[in-house]
Amino acid sequence: MTTVTAPRRRRRGWVVVIVVVAVLAALVVAAEFAARAIVPQVVRSQLIENLGLPADQAIDVEIPGLVLPQLAVGSIAQMSVSADDVEVEGISGDVRVDIQDAPVRGGDWSSARAVVLLDEDQVRTILSRVDGFPVDAFHLAPPEVALDTELNLFGAAIPLGVRLSAAAEDGDLVLSPMTFRLGDVDVSADALREQVGPLVGSFAQSWPVCLAQYLPRALTLTGVAVEERGVVATFEIDSAILRDETAQQPGSCSDAS
Repeated sequence: MTTVTAPRRRRRGWVVVIVVVAVLAALVVAAEFAARAIVPQVVRSQLIENLGLPADQAIDVEIPGLVLPQLAVGSIAQMSVSADDVEVEGISGDVRVDIQDAPVRGGDWSSARAVVLLDEDQVRTILSRVDGFPVDAFHLAPPEVALDTELNLFGAAIPLGVRLSAAAEDGDLVLSPMTFRLGDVDVSADALREQVGPLVGSFAQSWPVCLAQYLPRALTLTGVAVEERGVVATFEIDSAILRDETAQQPGSCSDAS
């Protein structure tokens, strides 16, 4: 009798093990799907609440790899958050944030970077708020910023073109004249001042443009590029934005100086 029943018991045992494993696997898969659905919603709601964004702001959250193991260890290895037409203080732009080691239960991330894309009209809106900037002459001429106008010399309208570089300096966007073209002739800044004197006005000066007032204090401008799609500004983000209300609020130009 024992030689007959023992194999049957073993087979029943393996069946139970297989069923248990299958059930556990199904639960893990279901939990992973749930985590993938819940975590982005939590991130989105926190961003809307902490940054004062509209309740209907569309925000995409991407987390590579399995989510459950990362939640278990308390840190999301990589997270990307993107949103179009994010508006702060009347200025809108497309934003992408890449975070490394985002903490799940408090703490600091290892690094976070935001890339903000502003099209020509959005940049023009910002420059229109800079005292004295000749915004009517402005347009983008990648990889530079252009100012194109006319000078009235002895009753004649002479075209003046200025090309400015865009760079991040001490937290500000700085536009600095690089080349000048008076009529059909390329001239230096000194030669331009000598030829037309005060008529050149602001066209031969550098312009610091404060962006801090439009963004949370935790963001520091680190890079600027003028591309075909618009002005691309890169910011480093301090982890203080996770827990400090002051860091979540828009900064001021005195903060950037």
